Amino acid sequence: MEDLEDLMANEVVLDRCGNWVESQKNCFYTKEDSLKQKLDELECDDWYNTDSEFDSVSECGGKKRKVGTQLKDEVLDLICEWKECTFRSNHLDKFLRHVSSHIPNIQISIKNDNEVYVCQWKDCPYNTDVDDEVIRHVNYHAYHTKLKCIGSNVRAKIKLPKCHRDAEWKNILDSPPPHLCRWEECLKLFTNYQMYLYHVTVHMTDCPRGNRIKDGVDCKWTGCNGKYTSLYKLRDHVRCHTKEKIIACPDCGVTFASKTKFHIHCQRQIPLEVQGFRCSHCNKFYPTEGILRDHMRSHVFNYKCTLCDMSCESPSGLAKHVRYRHMSTRTFPCQLCSHAAKSQQDLDSHMTVHTNGPNFSCYFEGCLYTCKGAYTLDRHLERVHSLAVRWYCCHECPIKYRKSYRLTKHLIEAHRLQLPSGHKRFHYTQEEDGCYRLQMVRYEAVDEENMLPVEEADLPDKKYKIELNQTTSLTTVKIVEDNSEEEMKEAAQDSQEETAENGVDKFVPVISNILISIDDVDEKGNIIKQEIVEIQETKELPPSEKPLLILT
Repeated sequence: MEDLEDLMANEVVLDRCGNWVESQKNCFYTKEDSLKQKLDELECDDWYNTDSEFDSVSECGGKKRKVGTQLKDEVLDLICEWKECTFRSNHLDKFLRHVSSHIPNIQISIKNDNEVYVCQWKDCPYNTDVDDEVIRHVNYHAYHTKLKCIGSNVRAKIKLPKCHRDAEWKNILDSPPPHLCRWEECLKLFTNYQMYLYHVTVHMTDCPRGNRIKDGVDCKWTGCNGKYTSLYKLRDHVRCHTKEKIIACPDCGVTFASKTKFHIHCQRQIPLEVQGFRCSHCNKFYPTEGILRDHMRSHVFNYKCTLCDMSCESPSGLAKHVRYRHMSTRTFPCQLCSHAAKSQQDLDSHMTVHTNGPNFSCYFEGCLYTCKGAYTLDRHLERVHSLAVRWYCCHECPIKYRKSYRLTKHLIEAHRLQLPSGHKRFHYTQEEDGCYRLQMVRYEAVDEENMLPVEEADLPDKKYKIELNQTTSLTTVKIVEDNSEEEMKEAAQDSQEETAENGVDKFVPVISNILISIDDVDEKGNIIKQEIVEIQETKELPPSEKPLLILT
């Protein structure tokens, strides 16, 4: 009897499968839809990632796994914000084509005697004189609208707090870089970012599927040697090459590469007076325990520099320390003068010396203050419009200063404090009374098993530089020892030896404790003023273009 029931159940399942197969025969895919079909198949494999071949999702009545809503299944309410346009659609492809149709009608204006293209998206001030850039920019507005719709859906489902930032900035976008596919040197260029992502994803359809691939799945992006255990993890990695974002805040427009970062962004919008998690080190408040825990990691310095006693809170901080402290190479030259900087940020700050007039102006109504630097403008807003004054107070005596460097000088000279090993300055933290005082506690967690004892550590006094090798299509970066100073010393020593061999240095006497009398005389030879100068013992003569004069 049980066998009969099982047989009938199997026949019902088979009939259901057969009906579903017959229904698919009526589906015809055009060439344009074939790309979308491949992407849907790939995304399904990613979401239903499992070790069991029976734990799958089908139309045959099998047991379904409970998963979250896929990004491709989000219901989008896409609204075109182009000037005087009221188009609205729930289909992404139609919306992308519609936004692209505005590009031929873009506004052209005159700026500095040059014609520039002006973006007419709501609240977007973007303009450029390069046609390819404006096409990429306008198309990216369509992709950004999709991300904002996804953010609005996610926030409504889990009831996240609303963002309180200025909504006028939500459509201000940075100009996206060229969309160039470098998967196995494909080098295909796109002006539409969504189409670019579709294209890159199709490249991965030939990769093996599964959760634990033997020997891993290789990333074939030019210059990348990554290897990953599944196709899903490979797709997640490729986002770092394509700079793909998956969600955006619907209020301020900030984009994020993961939903977790979007959740944290919304949770941070809780008013300060109701944030109940406080950092015991810097006295700052945070809305959730998780955000506070992430913040506390920034107070632990566990990345040790192998060239000195400095420790940093992050790998990027350690890289910055090595670049500025131990490297002499300046790889960012100025195109207008002989100056060279160690980073792009330093070069941008330097470029302000070549500009005529101010670069920043105060945005408060009625204030005419202007300046060249962003830091100077921030201090103006803090001092004048926020009526806030930064006081750096000594923890030993009642004295206080307006500048941190003056307090540093006071602590060293008056209280005989020494800078921490590996540091060039003190660190100050803001306390409850609003004053900045010396940071008395520093948390370091260095792996002592891999570190030599201090007595045995013999740190060489060397400098390093970066060498760029462009012999191939790829530019390789290598850190090598900078021997420029030693080479100069050796060259100077060789020059002295060569001079001695020629018989010139033999006539230069070794003079010790000489007194030189400098006399001012009048026309008749009478001494008006006399000055005596004492010279130390030396063998080196001052540099001069004139021939050597030897006194006997």
